Amino acid sequence: MRVVSTALMLCCILMVPVTGLAGPRELTMFIDGTLVELEATARKGSAEVQLPGAIRTGTLRVTPLDNGLIGRVELVQAGIPDKLQKELESLQEQKSRLEDRMKALETRETIFAAAAKSQSSKAPRKTKTNPDPLTSVRQGTEFAIAQLEAVFTARRRTEQELKRITLRLSQLEKRSIGGPIVRVALSSPNSRVRVSAVLQENDWTPRYELRLDGSNTAQLALLTEFEPPAGFGMTVIPAALAASPLPQSQRVSGGSTLKLAAWQLPVDQEQVHTGPIPAFSLKLRYTGSQPLPAGQVAVYYRGDYLGTAPLSLTTADNTLTLISTR
Repeated sequence: MRVVSTALMLCCILMVPVTGLAGPRELTMFIDGTLVELEATARKGSAEVQLPGAIRTGTLRVTPLDNGLIGRVELVQAGIPDKLQKELESLQEQKSRLEDRMKALETRETIFAAAAKSQSSKAPRKTKTNPDPLTSVRQGTEFAIAQLEAVFTARRRTEQELKRITLRLSQLEKRSIGGPIVRVALSSPNSRVRVSAVLQENDWTPRYELRLDGSNTAQLALLTEFEPPAGFGMTVIPAALAASPLPQSQRVSGGSTLKLAAWQLPVDQEQVHTGPIPAFSLKLRYTGSQPLPAGQVAVYYRGDYLGTAPLSLTTADNTLTLISTR
């Protein structure tokens, strides 16, 4: 089980165009996924809604909000707009040229580095054609070093431009991977519908806090921060999508830090060192009913922060093993 990546999801939502919307846009965050709900008004008996990302199979639901009757629902993959496609191709060409330039600069660096080394290692010999060998060697070395400096400057500028192009490409590629379009045929020209589905993208790494007080139990909490995108309302339900009954939801405001869930766990092994170099080795019995997604755990002992440890995917009735990393 994984939790939806907030950053990726927000980026998609803000960039993907949605047509025919005439009502609330809501996101509901669960521990194992995100439900998106969009309302739309039909135009000439048809409504179209583009979802912000790919959705899980079997989660699409369309609900009439008035007396309209749903006649047909189609799920169509959205194409990439021509303007966006041209910009992607242009940026990809620029990226390829910059990568070629980086290879050429690496070759030039190798050549001039070898030349500088060769000049500096020469044994100066005075001849009729070279009456001042030390000056010749110094001039040759300085020339090679000057060329190396020019290569380093060009490489730094090329790397900066390559990073800029790569970032822009990444942003546009996220735009081009918009979710499918839901087309709904309705019996009434102006009927309203609500389209809901569970988003497929789930790559956010959750953040945990483990607090120990020296007793035989410890509290493990799953935390996260949310920044609702413009135009969307957001709520959090600290439960799995399939949970029934659902616990009370929490409304999210900008920059909120929320505790999605918390468990009081028995401690089977507790080895804690609180000296100048803190360390810990812990084993706890996970008694929750749903799997814990993998993530990082911040460990606190009697209020003191001792560091972090990785937590692998943990199923119900399993053992959590946390060992400090140095």
